[in-house]
Amino acid sequence: MRKAKETGRNSDIYARIRKAQMPEADRQNAIRALQQAEAIADAMLWVRNKIVALGTLFLKPSLKH
Repeated sequence: MRKAKETGRNSDIYARIRKAQMPEADRQNAIRALQQAEAIADAMLWVRNKIVALGTLFLKPSLKH
């Protein structure tokens, strides 16, 4: 898995979709579905990051021995 986020137009999967032999309507549907999946994944990561950021506010101070 790559650490750097790829932009949609430069990704290998988009290149494969553009090269695949399929009707143009199916190609557009595949690209749209992939963009929607990326948007959902980005939203989930955003929510996770916000929860992590809020989690530090609610931590109890640890007791030192």
